[in-house]
Amino acid sequence: MADTTTSGSGPKNLVLAAMIFAVSMTFIDQTIVSIAVPEIQKQLHLTSTGVQWAVNAYLLSLAALFAFGGRLADTVGHRKMVVLGVIIFAGASTMCGLTPTGSVAEAWIVTFRVVQGPAGPSCSRRRWPSWSRPSTCTNGARPWPLSSASPAG
Repeated sequence: MADTTTSGSGPKNLVLAAMIFAVSMTFIDQTIVSIAVPEIQKQLHLTSTGVQWAVNAYLLSLAALFAFGGRLADTVGHRKMVVLGVIIFAGASTMCGLTPTGSVAEAWIVTFRVVQGPAGPSCSRRRWPSWSRPSTCTNGARPWPLSSASPAG
């Protein structure tokens, strides 16, 4: 087995592995909910629109705040973000499990699925890769297409 630490790609591979793990959590959670949709709809008396929102609210909030969570972890601290992510994800999951039946069921489950979304990847330690920070790009390339800096650096 080759030693990747001498080639300089070790940190990049760790970042990639952490991101794959975080994204896998998304797929696993979404798969579980998608499989359980008929039973959730039946037990909570949700409309088809309510079920669609319950399924997609998690992914929508996760996609909107995924990169922000990584940057926030760099700023606040990785340990704090992991602990906060686990607490929020567990609390939101518990509240999803405690969804009452009746007229508030749709709003309840959609709200806590939205809360659950950005907390999921916060449970994994990830770091905003230093090689993609605008301040460390030495070749003039910028990771952001709307960067105010010229491509020439």
